[in-house]
Amino acid sequence: MKARPCGAVLWLILPLLSLLTVLAVGASRSLAVEQRATRNLAEQRALWLAAMQALQAAERRVLALNAYFDGELANGRGKPWQGDGRVPGWFMPDCLSAGGGLGDGLCATAPALWRRSAVVQGRRWPLLHPCGASRSLAAENGRVAGVCVPPRPRAGQPWSAPRYLVELLNPAFRPADGANGRLYRISLRVWGDNEGRALTLQSWFWAGAGARAQQGGRLNWRQAEEEE
Repeated sequence: MKARPCGAVLWLILPLLSLLTVLAVGASRSLAVEQRATRNLAEQRALWLAAMQALQAAERRVLALNAYFDGELANGRGKPWQGDGRVPGWFMPDCLSAGGGLGDGLCATAPALWRRSAVVQGRRWPLLHPCGASRSLAAENGRVAGVCVPPRPRAGQPWSAPRYLVELLNPAFRPADGANGRLYRISLRVWGDNEGRALTLQSWFWAGAGARAQQGGRLNWRQAEEEE
């Protein structure tokens, strides 16, 4: 009897097995990349949704703040709109509170303000940071002393509550209908599950004066570019 060509068959099978292994590894890697891309897209969409909802909440707070300013002015208890190192005002160059219980985050307008920093409790922090001179949607008057650095978030939770700054661009702004009012710029930042995953939006917001102090609306908005 002739011997079966086992060696020849083995040499034919080995390349096929190697090819199948390469294809399987490639498919698993492709699937992992696709799953990662899908997860990143879902997280980005969730971040956008959270940012738009937070911006609407910040605008409502600015409208309430505008009504407060109007009431103080009507009762003769108004302060200068813009303060400096000698005269306190409602909106300060370093965004730190000028007193009166209004909290931080009311800023004299400046170019690219959302990228700036200020010294808070002896240490320099970015303005739009939980420890910075900004306002929190989780607390009406901004920072909570001593507990500003967030703990590690639970799965699915943001790294920090949204933070925002308010600039008064024009205290005598008139929109298209000619009504008296004020023009504010709101800079707001939201975070994903870590400090590096952040999104910053800006809103140009009109609020009325006098009898229309509790009326207002968004005139424009944009996404602010994060620093590299």
